[in-house]
Amino acid sequence: MSRHEDLEEMFRYRKVLDPINAKILEGLGKYGPRNISSMAKSMGLPHTTVSFRLKRLTEKGYLFIHASLDCSQLGLINAVLFSDAVQGRLETLEKAILNTGYWTYVTRCYGKYDGVYAIFAFPAEHRDKLEDYIKEISRVGILSHYLFFWTTNWFSVTPSFSWFNFKERKWNFRWQEWIDEILNASETLPKSLIEAKSWTITVDETDLLILKELEKDGAADFKKLAKVVKITPESVRYRYNEHVLKRKLILDYQIAIFPYPFQISDLHTFLINFENEKTLAKFANSLKGKPFVTSYLKVIGQNSLIVHTYTPKMQFPDFMKSMNRMVKNNLIKNFFYVTQDLTHFRRQTVSYEFFKDGLWIYNHDQQMKSMQELVKDIM
Repeated sequence: MSRHEDLEEMFRYRKVLDPINAKILEGLGKYGPRNISSMAKSMGLPHTTVSFRLKRLTEKGYLFIHASLDCSQLGLINAVLFSDAVQGRLETLEKAILNTGYWTYVTRCYGKYDGVYAIFAFPAEHRDKLEDYIKEISRVGILSHYLFFWTTNWFSVTPSFSWFNFKERKWNFRWQEWIDEILNASETLPKSLIEAKSWTITVDETDLLILKELEKDGAADFKKLAKVVKITPESVRYRYNEHVLKRKLILDYQIAIFPYPFQISDLHTFLINFENEKTLAKFANSLKGKPFVTSYLKVIGQNSLIVHTYTPKMQFPDFMKSMNRMVKNNLIKNFFYVTQDLTHFRRQTVSYEFFKDGLWIYNHDQQMKSMQELVKDIM
């Protein structure tokens, strides 16, 4: 886009943030995309108004709704990789990570690590194989150093406009208020960050097909799902109610709407370490309704959070001052961050194509061989 086009897009974006759209987006976080009638009733709005506005936001490309799955019930465990590419080998590193098949999010990153940031949903029974694979990538000279963590499911922060001034049409970032809130927050770890005790598969191939479609479009109706899964809408409804809902296979819905235009904003990933679980819990509990946080995960076995933030460029210095103030006040032990490349990222659904006869297929020898083929030209 040219600068003129950027300005026009930002002007259109500001018009989208009206009080009614804000209430609808906040309602989506509370009721989910499949309870529009209840949401409309709670807001005192006609069902048609809510449906029309949601459709318009989606068609304009401002709103995306994705189901966040409970990977532990799918037999999958989440993992995060911060990797520093050897100079000149960034593309090869990215290809090697994509070669695992079981990635869910891959983007180039800059800062503390200049390379690739990735999130995986990997078969729990083969988790040691992914660790071996990453070590081999390092050994053959694609990346210089890295950090790798097994994590909980990731939790999405639902949209909130409590920091938005509709009269002036601008955001008011109350950083000190946030710090004060952390001091008084609950020391009980949110349920979303409690580590799973097992990773038992509770789905079949049809369930998985439904779930992967809801990851792409959380508002997809049963008729649309039936066409993809190739069963009747009645069968989809039954499986959704009796399997997806009753087993709580969907943790929440990611209501993906950037609260400020991407032209003036940055997406970062923070690794934040805490002295103990209580201080971690206080920090995590303060993130609810914060417009600068999109999602977060807990590192398994450690008092550490991985937090994805989205902030206007002009506000980032004040955000960093707040983070450093928290270190000084012992609310945080230490932290670092990377900047994600908003122009170069990939996202995919759960890797349903590798699920056969109730088991996840992973041929480690084949994956290692194909990775070696990728790096032949640099060895």
